Amino acid sequence: MGMDISSKYRLALLGSILITAIISMDAQLQFPGKPMGDYRQLKAADVMYVLPPVDPLEIEAGMLSNESSQKKPFQFAIERPVDISPDLHGSWVKQDGNRIWRVHILSPDAYSMGLVFNEYALEEGVKVLIYDPGQDHIKGAFTSGNNKASRILAVGHLSGDELIVELQVPADVPDYGRLSIESISHAFLPLVLNDQKKDGRFGRSQECEIDINCEEGADWQLSKRSVVRIFTTTQYCTGVLVNNTSYDGKPYVITAEHCINTENNAQRSVFVFNYESPECFGNDGSVAMSISGSELLAVGDSVDFCLVKLSVTPPDSFDVYYTGWDLNNNQDFATTTIHHPEGDVKKISYDSEAPSTPANIDDLPNSDIRDYHYFSYWWIKQWDIGSTEGGSSGSPLFNSDRRMIGSLSGGRAKCGDSIGYDAENDRIIYRKIFNIDDYYTKLNVAWDYYPEDDRSLKPWLDPMNTGDEKIDGYHPTHTDPPGVLGNSSFILYPNPVNEVLYISSGPGSGEKISYQVFDLSGVRRLSGYGDEAGPVKISTGSLEPGIYLIGVEAGGSREFLKFIITR
Repeated sequence: MGMDISSKYRLALLGSILITAIISMDAQLQFPGKPMGDYRQLKAADVMYVLPPVDPLEIEAGMLSNESSQKKPFQFAIERPVDISPDLHGSWVKQDGNRIWRVHILSPDAYSMGLVFNEYALEEGVKVLIYDPGQDHIKGAFTSGNNKASRILAVGHLSGDELIVELQVPADVPDYGRLSIESISHAFLPLVLNDQKKDGRFGRSQECEIDINCEEGADWQLSKRSVVRIFTTTQYCTGVLVNNTSYDGKPYVITAEHCINTENNAQRSVFVFNYESPECFGNDGSVAMSISGSELLAVGDSVDFCLVKLSVTPPDSFDVYYTGWDLNNNQDFATTTIHHPEGDVKKISYDSEAPSTPANIDDLPNSDIRDYHYFSYWWIKQWDIGSTEGGSSGSPLFNSDRRMIGSLSGGRAKCGDSIGYDAENDRIIYRKIFNIDDYYTKLNVAWDYYPEDDRSLKPWLDPMNTGDEKIDGYHPTHTDPPGVLGNSSFILYPNPVNEVLYISSGPGSGEKISYQVFDLSGVRRLSGYGDEAGPVKISTGSLEPGIYLIGVEAGGSREFLKFIITR
């Protein structure tokens, strides 16, 4: 039964733990609160802040950027600088044991409005709400729970060309903290909000797009949880939550450089999880699961990628997935992307052919796609199902193993005309002639093409310097026991683990189990055995979060497996 590990064997185990995986696969959080009373009791002159009409040339320039660029963000708004604070604008009243400040902001002819607080640092008990005059749509309450080191808080859009910001300060709180608005996001394209948890981009993508919850997305129900819609105050993009070799749940998101390329952009972006129609071609989905703000970690220049770290880790209620990745430059099978075209609910597109690599710059269209190195792209020559559009930029390209291999830069692909109907699959058939030439930045180029940490993915996604070229995803809320993987005789669950890990032998085995747990340096941290045949319960409360190796033995069978502790 002896299982002591020699120094020489510890090195082999360390190599094994770095290449073996057994894991299967709140933020713009809002708190309780509501507007207090009727703002109309205040004099309009005291609370109104009216911006001048937007220059039509600005709107025209925004429209043209969507039409002329082959990069695929989707610009729908103009950012308008302001400087609004309770010390200089609006009006204060005393109401229901609180001091209430309100300002009523108008940006004429806006289809919808959002805003950015550049000084947001509230004292405990203070609340901020944002709503339209009819109080049909309300965002908040935002509280000290939304405070961040950056003091930046971006808030998504409310329908219409006017909104009210309300600050509620309890009478026993002498100082509310800091609050200042630096910009208003003025939408020049229409949004129609059905209620405070619905979104006006629903249904705006082209007709050939396929909802993620149609049959085409049946095998992608875990991967879809890694894909996020990004709002950058003026445009929509897509991003993906990615795993790293520590499997520690650091909230890293990859998107395109032309979506987020400065710390200013990163801090003012809003990331929405799980925005999807609940069924195939069904109704709108919820945008309630959002996180405001991120930190810029790495960004390319002539390679179109960006890596940010979200301001907070997505809570368990979001049930997110950290997608795995693959750096192999030989991808011989079909590819899939999951994305938010035009900011719409999550869609899926599929190409049955293996991706190509451009041989030279002439393989790229003569457009702004050439702003980046031609050899940095995967080339999707034609989509078989769905397409991409503005708003799809930064979306992940997955290989047949459901690992990420690239992120969308842009291209010419768009839906073609409808040419028939497939009654068997209940699908309209679209002409593919226009659905050609999309380009995805290769993960393996973004990985270490630049040597600097702030221009490459490797230091962040392989913090342990394992040299791994591919890893599996990480599903932090997963608790079901995985099936026996490969030829393994044992099952570990849950994995990742919080406080208690269980070991059971494979089906049909009744042997007692013994175990020893080692850290990455090969030091034995725990050992024991089951009192009787059946699962062994191991308390991991004394172990720090991280990756561990466990040696398991039963009935003459011995294996070393990996598990991860997260808290």
